[in-house]
Amino acid sequence: MKLITRFATTIAVVGAATLVPATATQAADTEETGRMMLVLDFSGSMKEKAAGGVTKIEAAKQALNDVIDGLPAKQDVGLRVYGAKVFSRDDKGACTDSQRIVDLGTDNRADLKAAVSKYKPFGETPIGFALQEAGKDLGGEGQRTIVLVSDGEPTCDPDPCKVAAQLSKKGIDLRIDVVGLDVDGKARDKLKCIADKGNGTYYDADSAEELTESLTTTSVRASRPFDLTGTPVKGTPRAANAPTLKTGQYLDTIPLNDGLWYKIKRTTKNSTIHVGVTNKRQAGWALNNVLNVKTYTDPDRSACNSEQSFPHGSLGYASATTWKNDPADECNTAGTTYVHVERASNSEEIVGQPIEVAVYEEPPLADPSGRDLAAAPEEPQWSTLKPAAPAADLVPGTSISNAPVVDDGTYAFDINPGETQVLALPLDWGQSLRAQFDAPLTPEILQGGGDGPNVAILGPLRDRSRVDFYGSAPEDWTTAAFGNLRYGDDKAFRIGAQTQSVAFSQRTSGESDKEGAAVPGIRYVQVSYNVRDGAPMRYTLTLKTDGTAGEGGPKYAKVDGLTPPSADSRLTSGVAASGEAGSDGPEAKKADGSPDSGGFPLVPIGLGVIGVIALGAAALVFRKSRTQA
Repeated sequence: MKLITRFATTIAVVGAATLVPATATQAADTEETGRMMLVLDFSGSMKEKAAGGVTKIEAAKQALNDVIDGLPAKQDVGLRVYGAKVFSRDDKGACTDSQRIVDLGTDNRADLKAAVSKYKPFGETPIGFALQEAGKDLGGEGQRTIVLVSDGEPTCDPDPCKVAAQLSKKGIDLRIDVVGLDVDGKARDKLKCIADKGNGTYYDADSAEELTESLTTTSVRASRPFDLTGTPVKGTPRAANAPTLKTGQYLDTIPLNDGLWYKIKRTTKNSTIHVGVTNKRQAGWALNNVLNVKTYTDPDRSACNSEQSFPHGSLGYASATTWKNDPADECNTAGTTYVHVERASNSEEIVGQPIEVAVYEEPPLADPSGRDLAAAPEEPQWSTLKPAAPAADLVPGTSISNAPVVDDGTYAFDINPGETQVLALPLDWGQSLRAQFDAPLTPEILQGGGDGPNVAILGPLRDRSRVDFYGSAPEDWTTAAFGNLRYGDDKAFRIGAQTQSVAFSQRTSGESDKEGAAVPGIRYVQVSYNVRDGAPMRYTLTLKTDGTAGEGGPKYAKVDGLTPPSADSRLTSGVAASGEAGSDGPEAKKADGSPDSGGFPLVPIGLGVIGVIALGAAALVFRKSRTQA
């Protein structure tokens, strides 16, 4: 029964993956939904027993029935099966044995339950063909998700991994999520490849017991919005015809050559244009996933500023501004700023992948000379945090765009190999932030190898502002290479990260580690688990804000259309596709359930998972869910 319960919860949140969050002006009953096709394995191996004597197909049927009972009235869902009619690969039609047994619709709940109860495990595993047909079921436009549930390796052509790649080329608003039931070896690799190539998420369980535990984890984690979000835009290979962007968040695709050009019309002299980019890391070496971001007043002249991204976990970030110390510098006064984003020469792995571009125009100072600015603060000093009894019911995000806003406190999570988790926390002028990661070590975890867990803190414009602990880490931190640790030497793992104090004058430092602390706003604490394989890791994350809020903040000029940065702002609200100011998007929640003034971007399109069934649970976990550090 535990397997059924866990699997039901997982399918509910992993499968129902297409609900698009409403904008701040929409009521809950007017939320727009995408289209979802469940693709279920009815091959002969689904007869096998899993945990507690329950067969996989019995667990799947009960899970799907539970999901159907809770589907939102306006959710378009359909069901496709494969391996349900033709017994042997030698029989005619075995490799095209896939049927859409329930059409997409919102009034089909009784039909879905009847169809689920009717089918029995029977034939082969034509996953590639089933995916092709599911793509046709969903059509060519709008937010679309295929949820594949399988317990085995495909037994027919076409190669489902290649099919997933072909489907993903039809738009970044189509995603394939995969649940692998009790698989290993080649079967696991193939199912994971399908998710990777389909811009989706793979959920793994290597045994019946681990299936229960892993699906419990994913059932909570899947109730979150998409990884990369924004208004679709198409940058150009030449600056002359580049699209014009305003403060907001956008989605584009990384090209093979020439990069992407954009332009931004400055509202007034001495405002500062901030541009941040996010891209999803692909398989391979980190240095093969790098983007360059530059700002110009004239594409034929030297750049105002430039920055290069470097992956943190599953995502890469970079930011650049127009700021120059001299108020009369053309970078501070030109009416148009040009932005160029291009991949590094050796980063072909990210060609064709989505890129998120965030833009913010900061108002000028009341006194552009900066004579009244407070001096740059001294670098904050680390002191060990004492974890409190942790809150364990918070859903972490998978990126900046979907990180829940929390308060100081201790939070408990578990993280899978290769995963990234993100929390958000407001940071004001005069404040800095400490984040401390604590986890027990086990022999199973150490077998994973790799670099182990990593903690990074990013600013609202994808900028970094860190205290550099390289070569001078606190004594109680785990400093040995993760793969070299031996169980018995250390039975606990501790690392951390700390930001610089937020001050306008940080931008004059000339140090990239400090320039990211030049504006207040939401900070994103990102934990990544960089191992090749291995067991999930349970950990606590303790967050502590230091300093006096508002201390040393500058005076800004009042300019129509420009909003000064504030502690609780994400800085990049949504914009309409035409480029005019738009809605701030769906209302984000702080840890106490109050609104986050920054909001989410207008058009969510992307790579992650949002659980329809779990939205009610997500509303609960976004409420006060922490203990003070």
